[in-house]
Amino acid sequence: MRPPAKSLPPESPPELTNGGILVLDTDSDLRESLERTLKCGGRMVYSAATVEEAISILQRENILVVILEMLPVAELTLDVLTTVVNAPTAPKVLCVSVDASPKLVTACMKRGAESFIQKPYSLTELQDELTKMFLSSELNTHLADPLPGDPDAIPSLLVGASHPVRELRLAIRRLARTNINCLIRGASGTGKDLVAREIHRLSVRRTRPFVKVNCSALPEHLLESELFGYERGAFTGAVSAKPGRFSLANNGTIFLDEIAEMYTNLQAKLLEVIEHKQFTKLGGREATRVDVQIISATNADMESRTKEGTFRSDLYFRLNEACLWVPQLQERKEDIPVLARHFITKYRHFRNGSQPELGQADLAALQDYSWPGNVRELESLVKRWLVFANGNIRDLLSQQPGTLSRPRAQGTPPPEDLDRVPPVALTRDLLLATLEQHQWNRRKTAETLGLSYQTLRRHIAKHGLV
Repeated sequence: MRPPAKSLPPESPPELTNGGILVLDTDSDLRESLERTLKCGGRMVYSAATVEEAISILQRENILVVILEMLPVAELTLDVLTTVVNAPTAPKVLCVSVDASPKLVTACMKRGAESFIQKPYSLTELQDELTKMFLSSELNTHLADPLPGDPDAIPSLLVGASHPVRELRLAIRRLARTNINCLIRGASGTGKDLVAREIHRLSVRRTRPFVKVNCSALPEHLLESELFGYERGAFTGAVSAKPGRFSLANNGTIFLDEIAEMYTNLQAKLLEVIEHKQFTKLGGREATRVDVQIISATNADMESRTKEGTFRSDLYFRLNEACLWVPQLQERKEDIPVLARHFITKYRHFRNGSQPELGQADLAALQDYSWPGNVRELESLVKRWLVFANGNIRDLLSQQPGTLSRPRAQGTPPPEDLDRVPPVALTRDLLLATLEQHQWNRRKTAETLGLSYQTLRRHIAKHGLV
């Protein structure tokens, strides 16, 4: 049983986080002009003419947002957009273009852009978009602002006022006063990464780096070098030494997302970091000391993984010094209207700044839906609704993989097992469109559709998309 939530004061909008901006444009005059203008706002601003320059800057500097000028040949810039979005530091991308056709805007969003504005634009409009991106609940913040005063006075980034969310905020505030390792658990799409950032933002380490690593995104040898770094000559192509994510997170927080997918060989090395606060780079001889708080997250059944031997039980216990469960959207349905309006405000630029209202019938339909993909699915639905200006939100719901809520028949799985039920509305076209949206990244596709990875593989095989 969860303890009753304490009464919390009303919340005001969060402060902007600190971090740099990268301008990626082939036009040197435009780059320099934009760089001078943005520096007046007090942020570090960098510029690049090529994607190679941009990646080099992203590896060296704390870049949170990339401004990308779309070229007349849009397909070429879309490839650049994909490269930048998939960079290890995962910056958010603001696309700017004279062409603001629905086709181009949709293509940019499918490739992972966070926002889009049409040229010519005013300085105020650009600053408004950047402000929204830095405030965005999806922003992977690498460095938090110094936040003075009592952490209890800092407003939350978590949207919603339901009992489960207020309980979660209270638990986060209590945990943030400690320095213990934390395991965040919950279904795909519930916002586990946001909870990790919130813990860091309220902690004594909030002025130090927050570094995120997705443990399922890289093969074993690349993940090891990404986590621990390497010395020059450690392997073919290692022409210079590179610090790993643990070094970058020193004195701050490292967030290990999808920790259950970490390779067993790396689990032993991670355990050494926890127990001895040190590690050795690839090709190195000297141990590197490190002081980090480790926050990890998973939607897997960790108890089963430890019994099967695919995850070390000693590592699990060290990571699980404290555990936070993030509620599914169906457990907090009273938050759906405020979440939907939050996403409409966030993405209103899809309709040239206009902010449409949801009718009572639309809100009722949203609350009657099962949301197997949780908050991420709701955000994706709002995006599609705004892009297709004539789209009926109830029609869009009928194309989603979930179902309308109804009394559960005896013997059917409980809500937490929804992703094991074959989604009745998962057509071949919907599955193919979602795969293409994520460039056939199956893990991201599974998260968007609210499915387990194995269930997604079965549906891919069933529809002949192997």
